Amino acid sequence: NAAAAYTTSSVQIGSSTTPLYPLSVGGSSFLSGGVIHKRHATTANYSVTILDYYVGVDTTSNIVKLTLPAASSTKSGQTFVFKDEGGNAPSNNITISGSGADTIDGENLIYLVSPYAAVSLYCNGVDKYFIC
Repeated sequence: NAAAAYTTSSVQIGSSTTPLYPLSVGGSSFLSGGVIHKRHATTANYSVTILDYYVGVDTTSNIVKLTLPAASSTKSGQTFVFKDEGGNAPSNNITISGSGADTIDGENLIYLVSPYAAVSLYCNGVDKYFIC
C-alpha cells in the first residue's frame, strides 16, 4: 500500500553484488534481527576496501600491513574495525597505514602491538581517519 513496502525475499540496492549506492534511512530504523557486517580475514598485507567493515588479522607467521582506502573514496562517518584475531601482535605487529597523505589521528601509521588488540576508525570522507 502507499504507507508500507513488503518483501518476502532479499532486497539488493544497486545492480550487482557491489552496489554503487548506500541504503540511507531518514529518521529511525528498527531491525528485528541481527546485523551482519562484512568481515575480511587476512594473514598477509592487505589493502582495505570501502566494502570492508571488520578486518581480522592473524600475524602468527609474519608482520601484516593494512592500507586504508583513500579517505576521499569513503563516505563521511564510514567505520572500519581492525582486530588481532591470532593474538600475535606483540611478536608480529599489525601496521595500519593511511593512504597517501591521509592521516589517522594526525599520524600516517598506527600499530597494534598488544595480544588481541583492536581499533575502530571512522573517516571524514575527505582526508582524515579518527580513532573511536
